[in-house]
Amino acid sequence: MSIRLDGDARQEWRDHWPVVAAAMAGVAMSTINSYSTGVFIEPLEQAFGWSRAQISMGPAITAPIIIFMGPVMGAAIDRFGPRRIGLIGVISVFLLNMLLSTVGPSIWSWFAVWGLIAIANIFIQPSVWTSAVSGMFSAGRGFALALTLSGSGIGSLVTPFLVYELTARYGWRMGYVGLALFWAVVAIPLIYFLFTSVKDKDRIAGRTPISFTPRGDGAGKRQLLSRRFIQLAVAGWLIASVVISLVTNLVPVLSSSGLTRGEAAAIAPLLGVASITGRLAIGFLLDRMRGTILAAVSVCLPIATSLLLLGLPGSVPGAAAAVLILGLALGAELDLVAYLTSRYFGLRNFGLLFGTIGGLITLAGAAGPLAMNIVYDATKSYDSALWFYIPICLAASLLFLFLGPYPHPDDLD
Repeated sequence: MSIRLDGDARQEWRDHWPVVAAAMAGVAMSTINSYSTGVFIEPLEQAFGWSRAQISMGPAITAPIIIFMGPVMGAAIDRFGPRRIGLIGVISVFLLNMLLSTVGPSIWSWFAVWGLIAIANIFIQPSVWTSAVSGMFSAGRGFALALTLSGSGIGSLVTPFLVYELTARYGWRMGYVGLALFWAVVAIPLIYFLFTSVKDKDRIAGRTPISFTPRGDGAGKRQLLSRRFIQLAVAGWLIASVVISLVTNLVPVLSSSGLTRGEAAAIAPLLGVASITGRLAIGFLLDRMRGTILAAVSVCLPIATSLLLLGLPGSVPGAAAAVLILGLALGAELDLVAYLTSRYFGLRNFGLLFGTIGGLITLAGAAGPLAMNIVYDATKSYDSALWFYIPICLAASLLFLFLGPYPHPDDLD
């Protein structure tokens, strides 16, 4: 695919590419628990006898905290800028993943550390990284957001394989230590030296931001309560419930379908390759065509994943195809929601609005995998969940499709 940028977009990239690189690293580090928990499930089951639902309940603790605090953190980003917030977040996530290596045998030690991770995760939500990039890009915003959020694809490519190798060679405790150290070395220096935003630059220069100061007229609250925002938020929540559940439990789902754990771990990195491809393709297309149409089509991709896993159990080629399709959906999902938020509601209250959606996506990312593993514990199969995901994807597609035309920019800011 040839990528052609107009003059304004080229200038934006010349000026601000380091911010995109740092934000991509922040996104990658923010996903390490999402992409590692599924690989840790079997070692933790064997070590302590915890059920899969109990293990999944740890990440589920993050949901209520981020739902309530996500909008608050979004407003803080709009007011203070994302740099300091992101730095606090990545350092905290590094330290707390080190702490995960010390849990057990009481399940309450697992829950306690996850309670702390839930607080740290508020500081590394996608709204932190996307707010900085959205403020610095306009003509090339779609592709800039796509490249930023491809950090998630890099995480899905590296993390499961890294954790599998570490746990196989050194045990699950060193798996957490190695995972934390790897991503800290990669992400923290980039974020410290390169990550900034319009708000942070204005703060350092002693200027009061004009374009992005939260309004005092209640515009943000009105946008939160608007029909269009609720529709966008629900659509994002529905598709995230499907995609994140499958991604988080990818290795157990593939193993349950008849593959060995080694085969499942070998196939899992395809998710990252497809995710990065999907993000870049969506970013390229978003700068050239309507995002609602792209969203309506993209959110139907997990239907094919479910049907392949259900129809071809134990097939390595079938599983590989299912993972590749899931990766394309993963690559499209968050990019589309972030981009549509900026186009439908502008940038003044982007942190608040996307932070609220981020809270709902976190709820999906915590409750969805938990529900999926409750189904497994009850039936010893993921098949019922896979069938249920098909109508959810169709509902999300319709919600995106009927969002309507973009507002005129003069009506936003």
